[in-house]
Amino acid sequence: MDEKQLGKCGYYCGQCPSLLAKECAGCVSGNERGVCYTRDCVLEKGILSCGYCKDFPCRRIQDDPKATLLSPLWLKWKASQKSE
Repeated sequence: MDEKQLGKCGYYCGQCPSLLAKECAGCVSGNERGVCYTRDCVLEKGILSCGYCKDFPCRRIQDDPKATLLSPLWLKWKASQKSE
């Protein structure tokens, strides 16, 4: 896997329909601050993607509509696994 193709949310851009259709220039260069909470947070923390965060999955990426491309149901399941 090419890490340059890894979105800040953890989605693999190499398989992203929007990127492949040239509707997206990528989450770092193609977006500005405020467009995606996940992108902004990851860049502020200096990590590769959301999955590398010690707080993953945080409440914000589960609830904020501008947070991630990942499945909300999967994120809620993943969060429930942290407490077990």
